[in-house]
This record gives sequence, C-alpha cells and structure tokens, in this order.
Amino acid sequence: MNRELPPLPAVRTRISGLSRGIVAGTLAVLLGLASWAPAQADELTDRKAELQREIARQSAVIDGAEAQRDSAVEAARVARTQLADAEAKLARAESEVRRAEEIDQQRADELAEAEGQLDDANAELEDANHKLAQAKADVAAAQAALDSVNRRLNEEILVTTQHSTGLVNLALIFTDVTASNLNQRAQLAQSLMASSAVQLDELEMRRLTLEDAETRADDAQQAADAAQQAADAARDVADEARQAAAEQLDQKEAAQGAAEALRAQVADLVAARDKAEAAARQQVVDEEARQRELQAENADVERRIQQRIEAQKKAAAEKAARDAAARKAAADKAARDAAARKAAAAKPAAPKPQAGSSSSKNSGAASSASSSRNQSTFIRPVDGRLTSKYGMRLHPVLGYRKLHDGTDFGAPCGAPIRAAAAGVVTERYYNAGYGNRLMIDHGLVRGSYVTTGYNHATRYIVGVGSRVKQGQVIGYVGSTGYSTGCHLHLMVWQNGRVVNPMAGWFN
Repeated sequence: MNRELPPLPAVRTRISGLSRGIVAGTLAVLLGLASWAPAQADELTDRKAELQREIARQSAVIDGAEAQRDSAVEAARVARTQLADAEAKLARAESEVRRAEEIDQQRADELAEAEGQLDDANAELEDANHKLAQAKADVAAAQAALDSVNRRLNEEILVTTQHSTGLVNLALIFTDVTASNLNQRAQLAQSLMASSAVQLDELEMRRLTLEDAETRADDAQQAADAAQQAADAARDVADEARQAAAEQLDQKEAAQGAAEALRAQVADLVAARDKAEAAARQQVVDEEARQRELQAENADVERRIQQRIEAQKKAAAEKAARDAAARKAAADKAARDAAARKAAAAKPAAPKPQAGSSSSKNSGAASSASSSRNQSTFIRPVDGRLTSKYGMRLHPVLGYRKLHDGTDFGAPCGAPIRAAAAGVVTERYYNAGYGNRLMIDHGLVRGSYVTTGYNHATRYIVGVGSRVKQGQVIGYVGSTGYSTGCHLHLMVWQNGRVVNPMAGWFN
C-alpha cells in the first residue's frame, strides 16, 4: 500500500458493522467456493457479484470517512497553531492593558496632585483677596479719618485766621470792646492755636496710617495677583492632567476591549482545539480497532493457507503411499511372473529386464518431478515501479512502528495484473483494508509452499478454483479499500507466513 492504513473518523463506527457484515458474508461465500460442486459455481458467482457491488458502495462511504479523518487531524493541527498565535496576541494585549492601567493610574495621580495644587492656589488666592479687601478697608478708614482731621483742621485754621488778622486788631481799635472781651478772644485764639497743633499732629499720624495702609494694600494686591496667576497655572495644569487622564482612559478601554475580543477568540479556539483533538483521539481509537481487525484478518489468512498446505501435504503423502503400494504390487507381480516363467522353462533363459521395476522407477521419478515442477522464477505482476517496500515503518496516526506487509507497485487504475507464477486461485473476496483481494497457491517451490496475494484491484476475472498460468491476466489495478491511489499491494506467504516478496521470490 502507498502508506500506513489511515484511521477512520467517528463515522467509521457507524458503517463498520455493515461493512464487516458484508465482508464476512462475502468471505464465507468465497471460502465455500473451494469445496462446492461446479454446478453451484454460477449461482455463487452471481451472489458474489451482487455482494461485491454492495461492498463497492460501502467502500465509497469508507473513503468519505477517511477524508473526514484527514480533515479532523488537520483541523486539530490548525486549531493548535491558531490557538498558540491567539494566546501570544492575548498575552501582548493583556500586557498593553496592564501598561495602560499603570499609565492611567499615573495620570490619575497627576490629576489628583494638580487638583490639590489648584485647591491650595485657590485657598491662597481667597486668603490674598481677603487680605486685599481688609487692606482696602483699612485704606478707606485711614482716608476717612484723614479727611475728618483735615476738615476740622481747616475749620480751626479758618477760625484762628479770622481772629488773628490785622482786621481783627483794627476792629479792636474802632469797636467798643472791653478788656474782658479781648481777654476772652485772646484765650479763644490761643485755644484754637493749641487745638490746631494737636490736630496737625493727628493729621500727620493719620497720613502715616494711610500710607501704611496703602502700602499693605499694594502688597496685598501683588499677593492677590500672584495667587491669581498661580491659581490660573494650577488650573491649566489640572485641565491638561484631566484631558490626559481622559485620553488615557480611552486608550485603556480600547486595550481592554481588544483583550476581551482576543479572550473570546482564544476561548473559541480552545473549544475548536478540544473538539478537533477529541476527534483525532477518536481516530486513534478507531485505527487501533481497525488494526486489530487487520491482524485478525491476516491471522485467518495464514491459518487458511496453512490448512491448505497441510491438506496438500496429506494428499501428497497419500499419493506417495498409493504410488509406493502400486510399485510394490507391480514388483511382487513381476517377481511371481518371473518365477513362473523360470519354473516352466526347460532350460535357463537369459534374464530380461523387469519392465515393472523399470516402470516403477520411472513413475516415481515422474511423480517427484511433477511435485516440484512449479516454476521457481516469479515475474512481477504489473508494469510499474516499486513505490513502497516491505518492512517496519512509523504509523502516522498511532505514532509507533508497524509492519508494512507487502510491496507496492505504482500502476494506473485499469492496468492488467498478471499471475506471478502458475497455480490455483484459492481465495477471492473484499476486505475493508485491502480492498479486493485474490490469492494464488503455487504449491511446493524450491522446498517451500508459496502463496501470492494481490490487493486493491478494481476487479478480478478469475475465480476460486481456477488454474492459472504464469503471466496470465487475473485482474486490473485499482484503489479499493484503504488506498491513497491506484497501485498493487503484492504479498507473499512462505509456508503460511508473510514474508518480504522481494527477498528471494521477486527481483
């Protein structure tokens, strides 16, 4: 065969019962052909042909099952590859999410710090404005006090001036003023002068107070302006931090969305991988069951061949015994005839060759030659190159080495298959693994009983019991059973055991 027999998918379990039933029925019919009378051969041939058609239909189903198996194995491989790629992408996405969360936290901390600085700046601005308002109130109060003192002082200066001018002195001359009135006026003028001096001192003090209040008001104004600038700068920083935090939040949410999508993809791929691997595992189970069936099939074939060998040996021994008895009877008769002729003869006669004895020897030699006359040289059954050798090979599904029990020859479907040597067709039937099978017993060849087997043919044109000559067309190349293409799977049994066809029988 072109490769190790592939496993069947789950559908195999549904069709295997029917296929095995058909194959078993066909096998029973074909095995019976060797012992049934020729008169029954036509009926059995018709029944066999009907069963072969049904088997061909089932073979198409099995081929479809094999394709499903291959699809399941490939799906498992693709799912594992896609899952590994998706998990790598998910790992990168989750790393980006973690990085985004770290930056998001950093932006949040920066925003909190900026807002704290803004709050401090606003508090300082509020305090500065309060101090400015207080300073302005102090300036207003000092200005009001200064104005009050100025008004009183102006009034006193006016009064004092009025009492101290030359006109007043002149009025004293021309008016009737007593000494007491003058004294009173002098005292009044003196009091006014004293009061003016006091008020001038108060005025100076109020002026200084006003200047101090104005200085403090200027300082408060500068502090308020600085606090306003600091508050504006803190507000700008807070706005930038707020915008950066919002943008980073969008990036984090986008990364989280991508990660979630990848998680969903990974979950789907995990489910697909598990499903595909479960199907692949089922294929291994089915393949192991099929291998057990093939082993049982090969064991049955070897058992049947060995039974035929034993029958041949028994028949040969019985024939040899009959031949020996015949030779002994002939020898005895010849001896009696010779004794009788000798007793009847008057004179001794020259002895004549014993025809019976010579005949017996010649007969024995002929029998011996007949038993080993089978051709010892085998010809290749098809014109095609050797594509797969006999021997152990790694099974692609089971993962361990198994025997490839024949030699494959590549040839197109429909190419003639010829008998490797003369012999008798002993078996012809269908098997799920080997497809259409035919076996020819060649009898005793170079001291060994040899049987050749031909597998996967599209059809055979000789039946069980037919005697074939070397080179006679017995069927046509096909791809039935578990086969990946048109070819012939040639097998050889030596003394009932499978052997390498190319080791001593074919070259």
